[in-house]
Amino acid sequence: MRGKVKVKVDGIEVEVDPGSVVLDAIKKAGIPMHSLCQAGELYRGASCRLCLVELPNGKLVPACAYPVSNGLEVYTRTPRTLRTRRTTLELLLAYHRIECWICKRKGDCILVKMANDLRLEGIPICAECPLHSDECLLNKGILCLGPLTVAGCEAECPATGGRCWGCRGPITREDVVVRALRRYRELGFTLKEVIETAEIFWSAHPFLEKFKLLAEGV
Repeated sequence: MRGKVKVKVDGIEVEVDPGSVVLDAIKKAGIPMHSLCQAGELYRGASCRLCLVELPNGKLVPACAYPVSNGLEVYTRTPRTLRTRRTTLELLLAYHRIECWICKRKGDCILVKMANDLRLEGIPICAECPLHSDECLLNKGILCLGPLTVAGCEAECPATGGRCWGCRGPITREDVVVRALRRYRELGFTLKEVIETAEIFWSAHPFLEKFKLLAEGV
């Protein structure tokens, strides 16, 4: 039986089985690392490039596919790896149809976890909300600003019996805003009441006027 392979991850030495990949060593070291190919049906075959790590020679390699070797060293959170992951996630989100309020991954979305970690705006609080189907406040006729508000609070208010008032500020990605506004209308809310509710916390936000213009066009 072959012995274990020693790998250093951010200076932490771990032992993994021969044939393992770097991502296995990262997990063994207890270091957080997102990887969409681990999420099932999203991406496969190291195609998302969101788990890139840096080798001592400066080369970036995907942790989910790069094989370990004895004495290998990798770095997970260098300025270069973080910058590259952030740019990659921005591109992925730009082509991702964000409708978190009806998504089956609502409440357990790896994209919002990655966006929060990399400090990217564009995903609404609905992605973090555990309320599905008939439990959703909007489906109960309760005006909630979850579809329009920046994620990052783990949907604390809806999850504890309240509704989202938008205190984290508005999503500024226009296609997401337009789809959310259309959803409000489908559910019987008037855009006037949506705007009036949004103004409570967004009155001084520079996006408010653009938000109103988008509402006029819906």
